[in-house]
Amino acid sequence: MQRALKTWSAFGELGRKPSEYEVVTHKLNHTMREPPLELPPDAHGNLWLKKHRDSIPLKVADWDLFRDPDQLTYRVYVKGQDENETFVDGMLSEFAALPEQSLSRTVLDLLQTCLTPTRYLAHGLLMMSAYVQQLAPSSYIGNCAAFQTADHLRRIQRVAYRTKQLDLEYPARAFGKTERQTWEEHAEWQAMRRGIERLLVAFDWDDAFVGLNLVVKPLCDELTLRQFAIVARELGTSFDALLADNLFLDAQRSQRWSAALCRFLADADSGNRAHLAALLSKWYPFGEEVVKTGSRLLGSSSHSRAAEEIAAATTAAWSGFLCKAGLANTDTEEARG
Repeated sequence: MQRALKTWSAFGELGRKPSEYEVVTHKLNHTMREPPLELPPDAHGNLWLKKHRDSIPLKVADWDLFRDPDQLTYRVYVKGQDENETFVDGMLSEFAALPEQSLSRTVLDLLQTCLTPTRYLAHGLLMMSAYVQQLAPSSYIGNCAAFQTADHLRRIQRVAYRTKQLDLEYPARAFGKTERQTWEEHAEWQAMRRGIERLLVAFDWDDAFVGLNLVVKPLCDELTLRQFAIVARELGTSFDALLADNLFLDAQRSQRWSAALCRFLADADSGNRAHLAALLSKWYPFGEEVVKTGSRLLGSSSHSRAAEEIAAATTAAWSGFLCKAGLANTDTEEARG
């Protein structure tokens, strides 16, 4: 006689009631089938998913066993970001109520060179996060990437708001009109731009994930958010420092789930770790160039932090993140060799 299905039978022998996070996340990726899309097998979308997702070398018996360490659901994410936005809006109101204070030329140069052009960077990171989500092999991973995409949309909006605010206060500086040229032509932005452009042609899911979440994004976030905040605070523009600090909370969450996924993959199959290390070694030169040029972008004689100090701090943060992901520098060097 066939056993009656239990209420939570989709989870198998879980041995407990699934959490809210699991209930609203489990097996929502309906493209993990043959064919992936409800189209003819030779349709372009099906061929793309089979080539760039289903044929990658990573071996995982059940992708749905991965769990986001933050266990984010849409409800939890929106509640948390509403609190963050309330904090940012409160800062805006508080600073607007202060007596008018003109920012120095040094601060304005920093903002126009290192802050307002980041909306182009964030837009590139948004597009790649959306791609990682679209090809994700499970809804547990796809949701993490979807929230990461939303993080970048939030960042773009806040940087755009700040850019317009600066334009209204300092019309002679042409804030909002110079950023594209800075992004495309300023020498110290070009490594980050090349990283984004290289990501946009990384079609295999594993390659896109490693290039984005293990190299380009964590380094760009470290430089343009955490290291920028340190410099901005020293130069006296505490609002911009606080804004960057708040946006960096999103970056830290991205690193948590990315590191957890790497550890999950390593546990799933012994060959996965070596494959991730090989992909990391391919992207490593892009990361090194981002560190070198990005630190020069922030380093200046107008404050105490030299480019070498910023580079060292960024490299240390990156190394610590890769260690948490189970991909220490020694393994990267071996893969590169």
